[in-house]
Amino acid sequence: MTRNGFFTLAVAALFSAVPAFSAGPGIGVATAVGSYSVNSSSVTGNADIFNGTELRTTISPSDVHLENGADVRLATRSASKLYSDHLELRDGALRVSNFDSYPVQARQLQIQADTPGTEAIVRMKGRTVEIASIGGTVKVTDGGAMLTRVTAGTKMAFQNTTPPAGQTGASPGAPSQTGAAPAEQGPMSNKKIILISAGVCAVGGIAVGAIAASQGKSPF
Repeated sequence: MTRNGFFTLAVAALFSAVPAFSAGPGIGVATAVGSYSVNSSSVTGNADIFNGTELRTTISPSDVHLENGADVRLATRSASKLYSDHLELRDGALRVSNFDSYPVQARQLQIQADTPGTEAIVRMKGRTVEIASIGGTVKVTDGGAMLTRVTAGTKMAFQNTTPPAGQTGASPGAPSQTGAAPAEQGPMSNKKIILISAGVCAVGGIAVGAIAASQGKSPF
């Protein structure tokens, strides 16, 4: 075989192998004013999102628009993993809309829009997952079992009741379920609504209410 012939075959073999390493079709686009991390690599501006992409923010939030229509704003110092059929919140908080067919997973909970036009905030804080509805009704399930619905202008907090690794059984008086138990619920107070004015870096971002929704304000 001539040198040119060998080179041609080598190039052909290289390009034929590319699809095997391809990340597949993109599922959306992320953007942020500052830098953020995509699969542990720092980026600025826009970045294509693929199935299984890990996204982490630092001092500025990141907006993600997915091909399925869902819109996500990942809050500052938060982390998530995005798939074609769901999003996994790993740390921090996010705001999500158009997610009737794109559930958010936060620990063992699955959060999904139950009515058209629903917009919600999900926040992880220690062993607690807080869920607030800015508009519409949010359905919350645990391992496929229906837990509750969060209506517009209200929030609920769910405590992880799974025993720590190595611990068998539950202490006397503990909930019998091994998933999440509602820890707090009810409408937002005026004091909590005021927290929304803190803007993009608000620590109290989970405090939302009907007034905030009508004014178009965001806790992120």
